Amino acid sequence: MSQSIDEQIEENVRFCEELLKRNPNFAVEEDFSDLDGFWEEMPQEDVAADEPSVVSFEPEYIAKREPAREAVRSLPEKSGTSVWKTVRSLLICVVVAVAAGVLITKFVANYTLVEGSSMEPALQNGNHLVVEKVSYLMGEPERFDIIVFEHSANAKYIKRVIGLPGEQIQISGGKIYINDKPIYDEYGNGSLENGGIASEKLVLGPHEYFVLGDNREGSEDSRSEKVGPVSDDKILGRAWLRILPADEFGLLH
Repeated sequence: MSQSIDEQIEENVRFCEELLKRNPNFAVEEDFSDLDGFWEEMPQEDVAADEPSVVSFEPEYIAKREPAREAVRSLPEKSGTSVWKTVRSLLICVVVAVAAGVLITKFVANYTLVEGSSMEPALQNGNHLVVEKVSYLMGEPERFDIIVFEHSANAKYIKRVIGLPGEQIQISGGKIYINDKPIYDEYGNGSLENGGIASEKLVLGPHEYFVLGDNREGSEDSRSEKVGPVSDDKILGRAWLRILPADEFGLLH
């Protein structure tokens, strides 16, 4: 089960809300309690009425004036400005959240939850994975990659690539043949007696991939007429990293 764009955006917006709560620069409180009476405490010069006002630069005088200066510098902004800055920050954050959600989900990576046992022992039911998309923006799926693809509008499958575009594939006598040559089935778990539509030689199209679940006896994959070869425009990305359970965290092979 992959995380949708809406779910990614919702997660990013929640991050924005948390950011606004934690960042005091987004909201300014109107608290003038620290300034009570500081004007009365400011020292006044004793000058004659007919003399021009002068400013003393004596160190003692400057030291007395400095607290007042610091208090003025720290005066909070007007409430209207503060509200506008908070709203503006929220709007910017939401726009960034939406853009990031779309871009990340479409072009970078996605979150997937494994459901079922078709990829055992490599993947188990309930595993949490990161599916990256960058590899297939720059290149093509390779043999033995674990991919996530769209099977239908409501279902996404996760399987391993076995046959590549243009290759001839056949499953016979429990073995996989690519272009009439057997390949070492190092990921297969269980019997491969059922060749399905690949029991006879099957030539893949220029954009088609033949995929199998590692659990050969418990997987609905390209052997089934319901699935068949997978078109490259249905591939959503490569299963790259297992994040949960924590004791199995690591890159996938």
